[in-house]
Amino acid sequence: MLDEEFFDALYERIINVDQNMLQEIELQGRGYNDTKTMISVKEQELQKHKRALDKLHESIEEDIITKQVFMERKVVRTRQIQKLEEELLNLRKVVVYEGNYPTMEQIVERIGQFRELWSEAVTSEEKNWALKKLVERVVYNREGNRVELTVCYK
Repeated sequence: MLDEEFFDALYERIINVDQNMLQEIELQGRGYNDTKTMISVKEQELQKHKRALDKLHESIEEDIITKQVFMERKVVRTRQIQKLEEELLNLRKVVVYEGNYPTMEQIVERIGQFRELWSEAVTSEEKNWALKKLVERVVYNREGNRVELTVCYK
């Protein structure tokens, strides 16, 4: 059973967001924006290849190129398009994942909600419930009587 001293230490650790957490949130935000920029660039590149494939079809229809040249170029363009579509699919998955990271504003808001719930909590179960509303997980490192807590916010 966890004692009151542990809960008090955990409460203090949770409501005081440390500098490392702030830096991590900032880095995640930058990574999210970088990924969105990469998606934009890849989408433009994909459109360029699709337009080139359309022009290729027009060229064969107008007898500007031979069927042999058409087939060779079509294979190359089709592969490039497929590769870009796969890359875009993977990048969009990353954006969805990165978009789930909380912003600093969200964490501050959740900490306020957490403080309210915590102040009303009487039992360990109620305190655990308050924790689950704000915290994804708490990682702790125990060395003798010393415990170091790392908080991962939702």
